[in-house]
Order: sequence, then structure tokens, then C-alpha cells
Amino acid sequence: MKRGAAPARKDPGGLPGISIVALTVVGAVLASEPLLLRAQDNPKLVIEEDCQAFDISGDNAIVYAVPRLKRVRQLIVERDDISIATGPGKIKRIVDGEKFMPFPPPEGYTVESLVWSPDGHRIAVNMSLQKAPPGFDDKDAKKRGDLGEDDNKPLSSVTGGRVVALLDDDGHEIKVANSKTRFIEDAVHGTWLRDDATVVYQTGGGPYGIARVRPGDGKVDSLFEGHTFNAIVWDAKRNRAFAIGENLGLRRGLTLVSLDLLQERVTEIAHIESYQGALSLSPSGRKIAFFEDGDYIDVIDTENPSKSVRVRAGYGRFEWSRDEQRVLLKRGPFERSNILLWVGLYDSSFSSILHGLEFHDFQIAPNESSIAVTEPGKRVLRLYALP
Repeated sequence: MKRGAAPARKDPGGLPGISIVALTVVGAVLASEPLLLRAQDNPKLVIEEDCQAFDISGDNAIVYAVPRLKRVRQLIVERDDISIATGPGKIKRIVDGEKFMPFPPPEGYTVESLVWSPDGHRIAVNMSLQKAPPGFDDKDAKKRGDLGEDDNKPLSSVTGGRVVALLDDDGHEIKVANSKTRFIEDAVHGTWLRDDATVVYQTGGGPYGIARVRPGDGKVDSLFEGHTFNAIVWDAKRNRAFAIGENLGLRRGLTLVSLDLLQERVTEIAHIESYQGALSLSPSGRKIAFFEDGDYIDVIDTENPSKSVRVRAGYGRFEWSRDEQRVLLKRGPFERSNILLWVGLYDSSFSSILHGLEFHDFQIAPNESSIAVTEPGKRVLRLYALP
């Protein structure tokens, strides 16, 4: 047997062989561990509120929504506040839920997601409206027996449709010209495009259609008529999207395509065998990744699909590293808390961050220097330097 360092074993359940040189390196790492711990234990920013939805702009401003509940007779009404944080102690509330949708009538809304525009001065607010049951405002309705079975339930169980509201960074509503409704109705996953004057959004409950609106002149277009898509991810700063759908390409079955949102061009990228979820675009816009099944992430190079790779990781939600060599993964259902793991896409490596603590949600900042996480339970938001 030769003397020297033993070869490393790629065994997910074990540790690589260790030599004297390796022990020396480990010792050096352990010696520096207090510095690493201090860096991770000292967040750049803490928002001590229940941050149910948030988004980070290109200049690191965080817009977030906090639920506010109010009981009105038999109903529990939710109207979410929206604020912007630009640093420690620099928080500005831009939407007061009570003023945004005042009483009467007893209606509410929940913020599902928030999306900054590319210039960081406008916000698309994706909301679910909540309507009171018919007859709720009629004081004599109970005597007449007109109230329905929903009247004794929380208002959050009585839906009123999904809409997109548009705001500037001071909280002023941006109305769609000539529209007869306050919000963009029957719309989900709205986002601003690069010109900061055009909004695109998904329609339908899945498969999805795509629509485009210019709030300034009220022009509304249904895009890619005749096509619907199983999954869509926006690339707003390049005025495009990527989508997966049935029978979009030359062959029958699932196809990954690029969508030009201004010229309405559909470009086939690759035929795929199956799709289970979590469609995600890399920072450069060159790579697309998704779960091919419950275990494997497929990574497709949009410029050279033959270079695609597949890595076993376990299902969950993930975001990309700056060099696009790995993704940060939270395993399990999106609404369940878990630890965050760096997953190497080309070396199948795994490493946890932030001491292996569990978090409910996370987002890597667009400049990729920071990561925002929310805690389980009350979703206090903390912003750390990205490990």
C-alpha cells in the first residue's frame, strides 16, 4: 500500500479519506470558523414583521407585505400593508391596507407576490381579492334567512378573484388608461418589462395564456393566440419569457420555448421528456433549470441544448449562484420550512448554509451579494451576506 493521501470517496453518506495535509487544512478552517460564524450571525438588516411576500430590487431595496386582520361581525377581513426597506431603520410604508381598501364594504385582499420593475421604481402586486357573502351588508338579512353558509366563515375563505395592482415606489396606484376596473382582473404573476411602461401577466388557471398591457394608453393584447403554457418564467429585463407546453414544437409532447414578448416570436429550444415544476432562469438568461421528476434537476443551456446536464437533488425550490455552477435549494413543498443547500450542478456537491437552520422562504439579491430569508412561524426577514 502506498503511503500518502488516500483518494476521496464520492459517497454522499460518508466523508472523503483524510491525510495529514487534509487535517492541516481542516485545522485552519476550524481556526477561522468563529469569523465565518460572526459573518453569518450578524445580518445586514432585520425586519421584525410578518413578511408574507417580498422582493429585492436591483439596488437592494426590499418591498414586503404584512397581513393585517380585522373582525367585522362574523367575518375576518385581511388587508395587507406594503412597505419598502432600504437599510437598517430606513423603512417606509407605502400602502396602508385600511386606506387602500377602506370600509365599507367589508372586502379584503391578500398579497400573493410582489415584483419590482427593472428600474426599481415600480411594483406589480399580485393579489387575491376577498368578497363578503351576498346579503352580508343587509342588516335584516339574518331575520329573513338570506345569509348563506359562508357568512360564518373567515372572509379569506370567500374568494373574489386574482388581480394585479400596479404601484410606484411611493405607493401611488398606476391605473390602466380607459379601464373600467381598478385592477388588472383575472391576472396572475404580473411583471413590468424593460421599458417600465409595459406589463405582462398570465391568464387562466393553467395551462396559462399571456397578455400584455400598457397602462399609459390602456392598450391590451392577448399574446401567442392559440397557445397555452404549462409553466412560464419571465425574463423581464430582456423582454422575453421561457415556457414549457404541449405541442409547441415540431414534435408532439412537451417543448421548452423562448417567447419574445414584444414581437410575439416563439423559438423552440428543446424537446423534454417530462416536467414536474420549479422552472427557473439563470442570471445570465442562458440556462434554464427545472425538475424533470421528483428527484432530478435538468439544466438546459439555451444556446447549446446538447450541453444539458441532470443532477439528483430532491424536489424543492431553488435559485442560482452568480457563476451558474450551483443552485441554492430548499427541499420539500414550497410552503414548508427547511434548510438551504448549495447543490453543485456539475460536481453533484452538497453544502448547507447559515448553520443549517430552517427557513420558510429565501431570495438571492439581483446583485448576488446578499440573501434574504424569512423565519418559520412569524416570518421575520433577515438579510445576510451571501455565504
